[in-house]
Amino acid sequence: MLEETININILALGNSQVGKTSYLIRNTKNVFEIHLSTIGYNMLTKEIKLKDGKKVNIKFCDTSGQERYHSLAPNFIKKADGIILMYDITDRESFDKISKWWEDILNNKEKDFPVILVGNKIDLEDNREVKREEGENLAKKLNTKFFEISNKDGTNIKESSGELISMVLNYNIDDLMTTCSKLTKKNLKKRKCFISKIC
Repeated sequence: MLEETININILALGNSQVGKTSYLIRNTKNVFEIHLSTIGYNMLTKEIKLKDGKKVNIKFCDTSGQERYHSLAPNFIKKADGIILMYDITDRESFDKISKWWEDILNNKEKDFPVILVGNKIDLEDNREVKREEGENLAKKLNTKFFEISNKDGTNIKESSGELISMVLNYNIDDLMTTCSKLTKKNLKKRKCFISKIC
């Protein structure tokens, strides 16, 4: 008897350089990599297993935050099962632009799905421009869960993505169980695919 596999699409949205791709890499490889601006989009996949035996194939995507690639976002939003809205706590503009990304979600979504708001780079606390309370208040306004994270030291990476995945699946977060992962990275411009087994 074949095991049931569930496929879900998780999309990260936010301005350029807020750490979207590094967040995806943290979730799939559990390493910190400084990533230059994405050209087009990136896609990483990871397989997890639920305690009831079902497998979940998670496709993590992020699109470039640069204005010239903004037209790509609507198609990814339409396919999303959950979205990570990300800003950089050291960059006020990236926080102020969350409202624009939220408007994109409302204008392009074809179904209801969970969204989490994430403030990245708390390892750079001395350079903070956005107070935690501001993130919390915005999350309340948008009716989303809120996390502050650090791609660099791993703070709240599993907690934030695990919460979103559990909401997509309608499972308790404790029912998620990480297993062997497969990583695939796609770049729209280069059209190259890199596959490596992580386990």
